[in-house]
Amino acid sequence: MLPTGCGNKCVSSRTNGDDELEDSIEICQAGGIDQRWMVRSDGSYVMIESYAHPGKCIATDYDQGDTRVMLAETCRDGILMLKDCHYDHGTEWYFTGGQLINSLCWGSGISTFMTVYIENNRQGCDADLQVWGDAGDAVLRADTFMFVTRLPDAPFYIRNPENPSSSED
Repeated sequence: MLPTGCGNKCVSSRTNGDDELEDSIEICQAGGIDQRWMVRSDGSYVMIESYAHPGKCIATDYDQGDTRVMLAETCRDGILMLKDCHYDHGTEWYFTGGQLINSLCWGSGISTFMTVYIENNRQGCDADLQVWGDAGDAVLRADTFMFVTRLPDAPFYIRNPENPSSSED
């Protein structure tokens, strides 16, 4: 799973101690089991299951008993997690062909999508996988993803696209 706004970066299933996908955006590695995902669909929604953690899917940080305020905060700007794929809330996503819209958030009245924030210098991506947005927000390249079965071939890795001659191999 490749965030389109982050060249040569993949989504990893590594989590912190709270199962959050913190520091999960990393340089792609061919054969990296943590960077492999299974996309399961029921015809309407998809669930994104980790190969490294079978039965665990990308989900919003919602738990039974959370308040409306907590759900709204999670949907507007929340870090994503790995949760049991059979959990009732937060594991289903609508895939538009690029965007992943969370069905729990949308069904609760907040239209949000999966994203990776672009760092201030626009050269790199934040390391966390998140859900973000309000209905009036524009969709950016950082809000779209590619599902591929192999990494693309490229003769060079260009660290600084604005000054490619300064890039190191």
